[in-house]
Amino acid sequence: MFDLVTARRWAITARMSLAAARDQVDALNVFPVADGDTGTNMYLTLDGALEHVRVQFESGRGTDRLREGLALIARGMLLAARGNSGVILAQLTRGLADAVGPEVEEAGPQDVAAAFESAARSAWDALAAPVEGTILTVARAAAQGARSAVDVGADGVAAVVDAALHEAREALARTPAQLPELRDAGVVDAGGAGLVLVIEALEAVLAERPVGADGEVPDWWSTQPLPAGTDAGDEDAVEVMFLLTGSDPDRAERLRAHLSHVGDSVVVAGGPEEFQVHVHLEDPAAAIEAGSLAGVVSDVRQTSLAGGTDHADAHDRSAPSSLPTGLGVVACALGEGVCELMASAGAVLVPSGPRRRAAAGQLLAAVRACEAAAVVVLPNDEDMVMVARAAALEARREGLAVAVVPTRTLVEGLAALSVLDPQGRLEQVVDAMTAAAGAVHGGALTRAERAADTPVGPCRAGQWLGIVDHGITAVADELDPVARSVLDTIWHPGVELLTVLLGGDADPDVRGLLARAVEEQCAGTDVEVTSLDGGQPTYTVLLGVE
Repeated sequence: MFDLVTARRWAITARMSLAAARDQVDALNVFPVADGDTGTNMYLTLDGALEHVRVQFESGRGTDRLREGLALIARGMLLAARGNSGVILAQLTRGLADAVGPEVEEAGPQDVAAAFESAARSAWDALAAPVEGTILTVARAAAQGARSAVDVGADGVAAVVDAALHEAREALARTPAQLPELRDAGVVDAGGAGLVLVIEALEAVLAERPVGADGEVPDWWSTQPLPAGTDAGDEDAVEVMFLLTGSDPDRAERLRAHLSHVGDSVVVAGGPEEFQVHVHLEDPAAAIEAGSLAGVVSDVRQTSLAGGTDHADAHDRSAPSSLPTGLGVVACALGEGVCELMASAGAVLVPSGPRRRAAAGQLLAAVRACEAAAVVVLPNDEDMVMVARAAALEARREGLAVAVVPTRTLVEGLAALSVLDPQGRLEQVVDAMTAAAGAVHGGALTRAERAADTPVGPCRAGQWLGIVDHGITAVADELDPVARSVLDTIWHPGVELLTVLLGGDADPDVRGLLARAVEEQCAGTDVEVTSLDGGQPTYTVLLGVE
């Protein structure tokens, strides 16, 4: 049977499986480049979900109801979701929560099949151009297997999950035949592999196979009453105080800004890594969740302010006195130079990039903290687009005006920011920024991290790689021929602007060779060349023509 204890053990077991296999899943990256982090993203999604649940329980907001318990886990997964694969994990659990009734104590075969279907449907719908041979294909196969089992009268939830797992494994094995990149690299899809591990964890729990002491439900994960004076239905103000650790001054300042929007008497004091937080508001859970997005929350204390306490005294109140106006921008980026460029253009930066991708909750926190009437989110990374959309959807549910411009690279993000009108209407600004980003044809230069087969032949560790449209197009020992190949590939009639974004490892030799290649490419034209020190990791050079 699938009850709340089973759900909790599933979450813990899946986290254990991904913790053990994260490096192997990361290594399935089709590019021999140091940006493959699918396994890490999926592990951090589940790890963050369990941390979110811990904070909620230890603050007295646990539950013994299946639907509410699943919703709590799903909420934690959403806030911790990193990469497309992390968002899909959150959708799988959210689908299960939505499938069971409020009073249901045990989910049945129909509920579980509906959960797999909901997750697959949501995942496919979330991408503008979904691709076969990815985690999407595996998610759909799992859903089809689960539904087929129900249609033939599967006896119990375990049979449904067995069927879903069988079809997911079969679909994963077929992914190299569906994507040339996977076939050339000789690997299966990393996201699909991670999803299979998660389904295997559920199958193991349902089969009651031992998973070790660490797989048991922790002591804190049990029903706890709400602290006195903080009943969830009480609309009186509550004083919330807690210790925030593992944060930094920037995230602490965003927390202060967000709490100022939802409460008053806000104090976020201390630093640089440990802060004492204080706020008065009607929904304590909102403060605790906001804190968990900024760091690790502990020592939570809640006190009812019922009885006439003047918690909105003008002297203490830090909330803005007028409604926010204009448009704000939240942008993902890594690299001192590119962050300075985007910040100077008016963006609030969220650190995010290869092997250090931000969670949906971090984007949501940045959106909440923006003092603007509407917010545009720039993911600047193909593997962050679904995460950005998940964060934006959650923000819209809270009544915030948010839109995502699906920028896939830092160069596209800079192009989008160049046409930002802070006083424009959200829809019109989004259209203009999307058009500007879409006009960029980009490429990248980097070194191979390991030996691999590529569409243009084998490469060795340390060789230069040219990448265009997320595919390897050139391999060589020297930078010069690779740079020329990428420039030739991205060039087209009518080019007016070439942007060169130099990474943190772009040494003087790289700069000199690249400058000569650019000069030859632009000879006899009126193309404007803009060279910027981005400092971004992984990609020594990012190029974009408009």
